[in-house]
Amino acid sequence: MAETMKKDGGLPEDLLITILMALPAKCLVRFRSVSKYWNSLITSAEFISIHLAQAKPLLLFHHHNQSYSLRLDNESLDMWSNSEFELPSKREDDDFQIIGSCNGVICLLNSRQDHGHGIILWNPSIRKSLNLVLPRLSDPFRGIFGFGFNRQSNDYKFVRVATPHYPVGCQVYSVKERSWKAIDVSPALGYMNPIPSVLWGRSSSYNYAFLNGVLHWLVDREDFGSRFVLSFDLRNDSFGKMMLSPYLASKLDEWMAILVSDNSVSLFLNDLDTKYIEIWALKKYDAMKLWARKLRIKAVGIGLAMVCRKNGEILMTRYPSDEVVSCDPQRKEIHDLQNLGLSDYADCYVESLALLDELKEENEKENVETAHSATFAISSPNAFIRQA
Repeated sequence: MAETMKKDGGLPEDLLITILMALPAKCLVRFRSVSKYWNSLITSAEFISIHLAQAKPLLLFHHHNQSYSLRLDNESLDMWSNSEFELPSKREDDDFQIIGSCNGVICLLNSRQDHGHGIILWNPSIRKSLNLVLPRLSDPFRGIFGFGFNRQSNDYKFVRVATPHYPVGCQVYSVKERSWKAIDVSPALGYMNPIPSVLWGRSSSYNYAFLNGVLHWLVDREDFGSRFVLSFDLRNDSFGKMMLSPYLASKLDEWMAILVSDNSVSLFLNDLDTKYIEIWALKKYDAMKLWARKLRIKAVGIGLAMVCRKNGEILMTRYPSDEVVSCDPQRKEIHDLQNLGLSDYADCYVESLALLDELKEENEKENVETAHSATFAISSPNAFIRQA
């Protein structure tokens, strides 16, 4: 300990850690150059995990003018940063779409077929990204996608399930292993399709819910004409499925989306005939899992749900304007959020050091993008990335 104190200005180690934990991710990245000890500390998996646990909850929005903004997930949704979003691409005509985000890492899909089928795992807070090349399939864009984190193995994983395709093909990329793995899919799952959604500004292939290490998608079973929730457990790379209630299964012609609400996998139903919207949560009763309705409210002109806030309110869009509204399930009220403008995507977000431990030895490798190829133009002093 004495040697450590001498190298780091005489600060006791516990005090140093306390100070560093209070700093934003972008500062900690710069402070790695102070000493080898600081670098080792900041890039350790334990430090990154604790720093993540105390990060401010934010909301990431994509707007119609192709800009992105971050807002605090507080009562007034105060602006955290307002950014012109320049994707980490070297081609102007690349077409990137956000699949989702997890622990501050944004998962992007490049859907330009003539440029290859690329996935980028990108943490703007530390200006680091990892490029993945999708394995070839008969049709790389027919299917479902998901991205999440396995806490047990400290590993980020990207999952693609190719549908309709029989037998169903599945590939999983492990950041820790730096490799793809093919996963056997039970023939009982049959032919599947993601639920089509004409309202969403993004493909229905990317509508998934990630909770407690498990990805969930709402899919159609083609041969039976029914819907069910397909799950994939990142802890053991295994599939599961959960059938819908008879009531939900009968709503084949209505708009639906899957999301996490109140720490439960939930379904959003927009019944076009009755003009009601409903939220159904998957609850566990003893050894059974059942769908329980937690909200039913009259709502005309609502599109689909985007994300659930920490206070339990659900951000939705109006149709067809994409104005953002907030639904309070407790009060059964919907109110406009005019200060958010027009948005077709929203997700939970945090500033983090995620991927820093995975990429610390690979800064010169070809598949790691530096700040020179991924920048933001910042218009706020609290921005989560500064321009290179």
